[in-house]
Amino acid sequence: MKIIFLASLILCAFAYDRNGAVNYAYKYVSSPNHSCGNYIKCTPCSYWGSEACGYSGHGGDCANFVSQCLVKGGGHGSLNSGDPCRGYPCGFEEIGAEKLGRCLQSKGWTSTCGYQKAPPSNIQKGDVLIYHSGSCGSTSAHATLVTVGGSNAKITCHSTNHRDISYTYMSGSKPYYQWLHKN
Repeated sequence: MKIIFLASLILCAFAYDRNGAVNYAYKYVSSPNHSCGNYIKCTPCSYWGSEACGYSGHGGDCANFVSQCLVKGGGHGSLNSGDPCRGYPCGFEEIGAEKLGRCLQSKGWTSTCGYQKAPPSNIQKGDVLIYHSGSCGSTSAHATLVTVGGSNAKITCHSTNHRDISYTYMSGSKPYYQWLHKN
């Protein structure tokens, strides 16, 4: 009996909190969880976008923001585990959308991708949508957090900042949709 109880406690301690991830996204969608200045300084997190701190050398803050939502908001395990998960610079962040997709897949997330792919039936808040420009593996990509699930999914993201916008908003420039679901 003690072993079963202890195993349950361990599983609960590492369960992904979808509501926490979405609440984190809502809290920081308009501003970073970072003191401006050195963009790689962990104060407590980093910020790579141009809207709030004036730095845009990495094309924006999209994957970094989603990573923070998953780890800081949702209690998802660390993303700092070696290629493809870099956890740079603060030990838990991914700063590339395509890399974030590969990292999550390596951690057991289910990936479904296709040209203007509608949300799979299992997509729910706290999942991830990555937009790709040329194909499902394109590095020209944009990461977002699903904040409303279902067939009319909505996403929240940085660079540029959007809250609860339709998942189809990038259909013209990045028409390949990679849906990532945490089982």
